[in-house]
Amino acid sequence: MLLGLDTSSYQLAAGLGEWRPHYSPPMRLQLFLRKAAELSLAGVAISDLRLLEKGDYGYLSSLRRAAEEAGLFLQLTYAGPRIDHLQDTIRAADALGCKMVCFHPEFERPASAESMQARLEELSDLLAEALPVAERYFIHIALASSRRLTAKEMLHLFQAADSELLGLCLDPASALSVLEDPLEWAQILGPHTFCLRLSDYQILFAPEGGELFSCPLGEGIVDIPGLLEALCRASPEAHLLLTTPSELLSLPFLDEDFLARLHHLRPTQLARMVRLVRERALKEPPLLLQQADLPEDEILAAEDERFQQSLEWVRARLVEPQ
Repeated sequence: MLLGLDTSSYQLAAGLGEWRPHYSPPMRLQLFLRKAAELSLAGVAISDLRLLEKGDYGYLSSLRRAAEEAGLFLQLTYAGPRIDHLQDTIRAADALGCKMVCFHPEFERPASAESMQARLEELSDLLAEALPVAERYFIHIALASSRRLTAKEMLHLFQAADSELLGLCLDPASALSVLEDPLEWAQILGPHTFCLRLSDYQILFAPEGGELFSCPLGEGIVDIPGLLEALCRASPEAHLLLTTPSELLSLPFLDEDFLARLHHLRPTQLARMVRLVRERALKEPPLLLQQADLPEDEILAAEDERFQQSLEWVRARLVEPQ
């Protein structure tokens, strides 16, 4: 598996969230490429299109040359509901020299199973429109759950498309967000997986269920060794993207409206989540980096240390390709 840096790991340094650096210039793509090369990584996954300062061919070609000179692959992500924006992202990926675009469909899960089925049909039609553009440029599309789709729904969309250029993008946060097991996702969807956005979380009890706090890899509830083993066996050529953002995700598994939108939820899934919180929940909420009362340079240094610590931990458990 090829190890890559997901740009969300440096969201604070890039100034793409509510917290922005005031004294340091925001981290730009050239610095991401340099960071990846310094850490002997294979590539960079651009998870936020705002990092592309321009959309013209000259600018994108210059980034392509810089990545090629550093021996790095580039991967592009589009998160949204619009077919024209996905198609434009595919064209930009071609100019950047990317071989893959990760597509995160954004929508709110509807309350009824019938409405969800209609939404899946819309997504299937959207992919059917995008794939001819992908075929023209020979760009692979990795469909992500975006914390909205179940494993069964992702598999349905994959099978309906019936294209060698369509695969899946897995991440633990998406599985947990629909009360499913990330390891089961890897076992079910692994053979069709193009990339894995590897992240880890600690869990805290909350009045409506739980809250997930991102943490360095290996310090949370995700069975990362199991994920790596399953993916290395099923999709040894998949991209492994290290993702260490400082974020908080709500997991309201005691909220009736939330549960009603998970139309195929099994009692065992809910029981497993309750047991997980009971056995492994933190006693106190951890402080996110952006909430820490620290000088800016220390916050940015901690963000960098978080990623490098996670990288070292993964490398100790993964036999990298020669």
